[in-house]
Amino acid sequence: MNFRSVLYIIGLLISTFGCMMAIPALFDLFNEHKNWSIFASTGIISFLMGITIILAFKNKNAKIGTRETFLLSVMSWIILAGISALPIYLSDLNLSYTDAFFEATSGITTTGSTILVNIENSSNGILIWRSILQWLGGVGIIVMAVAALPLLHMSGLQLFFSDQIEPNDKLRERVKNLAKTIIIIYTSFTFICVLLLSLTGMNIFDSICHSMTTIATGGYSTKNISIGHFDSIFIELIIIVGMIAASLPFIIYAKSLNNIKSIFIDKQVRGFLIIIFCSVLIIAIWLNLKLGFNFLESLRASSFNVISIITGTGYSTEDFSQWGSFAISLLFIFMLIGGCTGSTTGGIKIFRIQILFKVLLQQIQKVIRPHQILKITYSKGIIDDKTTLSILAIIFLFIISVIIVASLLYWIGLDLLTAFSAAVTSIAVVGPGLSSEIGPIGNFSNLPDQAKWILCASMIIGRLEFLAVLLLIMPSFWK
Repeated sequence: MNFRSVLYIIGLLISTFGCMMAIPALFDLFNEHKNWSIFASTGIISFLMGITIILAFKNKNAKIGTRETFLLSVMSWIILAGISALPIYLSDLNLSYTDAFFEATSGITTTGSTILVNIENSSNGILIWRSILQWLGGVGIIVMAVAALPLLHMSGLQLFFSDQIEPNDKLRERVKNLAKTIIIIYTSFTFICVLLLSLTGMNIFDSICHSMTTIATGGYSTKNISIGHFDSIFIELIIIVGMIAASLPFIIYAKSLNNIKSIFIDKQVRGFLIIIFCSVLIIAIWLNLKLGFNFLESLRASSFNVISIITGTGYSTEDFSQWGSFAISLLFIFMLIGGCTGSTTGGIKIFRIQILFKVLLQQIQKVIRPHQILKITYSKGIIDDKTTLSILAIIFLFIISVIIVASLLYWIGLDLLTAFSAAVTSIAVVGPGLSSEIGPIGNFSNLPDQAKWILCASMIIGRLEFLAVLLLIMPSFWK
């Protein structure tokens, strides 16, 4: 294990986050809010700490291998969450470090769960910092998905790389160039969203914050009642398009720059859009028939909130915890789905669900024709056994993690719905839960500290796709 290389990159990340703290410091300084000095001092200390680590562990000949990549992925999320929590903890919000760490972890993992009771009373620096954390976390998880997860054959992105043919150096160069292109696309989407929201009449500050958290599918809002505060169908439509765009594979965007129509040829994209259409329609019909919404109102409420749940964004315009047991049950299932592989969303992911169904069909066909050799194909490529087993392992780990976390939360004292929805929303990095306490108009502030730390761990594990974390506790990984 090349620890020098890992610590060197962590130093770079810490110094980068230190520099980013200058942005909220300037916002609070401009508004003459005392939090500016906290962001400035914390940013300077973080920057100097990062520079010290860089100088101590700089090594021109060092290379990052597979093991270093996964160690870096886990360590960076934990360390950066801890550093990002400092200005929140030291601010005038008067939060405990547990609450500050929860808010920062939820931000950087793009979960969107919050412990802030009166969001609108927070300084602009705090609000923009929360949005920055989600924006950086969103682009970070895409780059990790492109660079790291294919090494485990657990994301499906390896189908885009012919790693059995190309030398490692050439493959690394392709991944590096692809990551740069994706960052440019991600940033462009954010600027487009800012422009469109500004044109609807939303002020520039709210436009910037909501654009960053929309493209990151994070869901942090500057308002207590989220997007429902604006009560604008045009704002909702723009954010819906943004959430869907951020939930599609960014690697597809990079490969389709010269032919945008080819995006919709991808099986994963088509499957995702079909699921969204069916889910929105079912909930809309339920709201219309059972809760007395007129059809247009039900379609508007269903479209925004269902898409927000499926994409793991976590925005809301309605208190969907009051939509009845049928709707809550479906929303619980929607939390598990997530978007496409290589996007900013969490959840199981469409690709894995599609492969799971193909495996089930393969097993049925084997029973009917036991001597026939059957291969699982996807987008004209053959899915090897290693990829299939990794996908099944991820789905199994997802379900087991939800059961374990929910059991722990229930044991601590949470009611059953709160415990299970909190477990799912943290592991699938969705945001709000389904009970009145942690639902769209609630927050996580009243949960016990033990529950908050469990949920912090769940958010990091869920964001890093389970196996990346489990690898580090295996003795064979360190040999």
